[in-house]
Amino acid sequence: MVEVLFDHNMPPVIARSLDELIRPDGHEVWPLRKKFDPKISDVDYFTTLGKEGNWIVISKDRNNARRGPERRAILQSGVLAFYLSKAVSTQTINEQAASIIWQWDKLLLQRKTNQNGLFELPVGKRTKFKSLV
Repeated sequence: MVEVLFDHNMPPVIARSLDELIRPDGHEVWPLRKKFDPKISDVDYFTTLGKEGNWIVISKDRNNARRGPERRAILQSGVLAFYLSKAVSTQTINEQAASIIWQWDKLLLQRKTNQNGLFELPVGKRTKFKSLV
């Protein structure tokens, strides 16, 4: 089972919709505010998720991939973090949801084959993830 957290900058409606699609397969999706206090620091929630294991985080905040403390917390926690590419982050909510759904099987495979990592979630279902490490 894989659990996915949508960061506070992602539309919660996408998390709820994706959860309905994938829950029958044993996976779960959470908007940040349903799992944590919205004021939790990024470092704290990555650390907590790492202790629980098998998490993917989806976010628009690419600065997490660049800022030292957040970057270290992600890489040390065992969480996989996916940041929407600029092309995806400027799409409508429906298009963002479609981009994430197109990538869903590859997200699961990435989770299965990587201990941790920071990746860009691209536009297009045939596009590969770009490592941000």
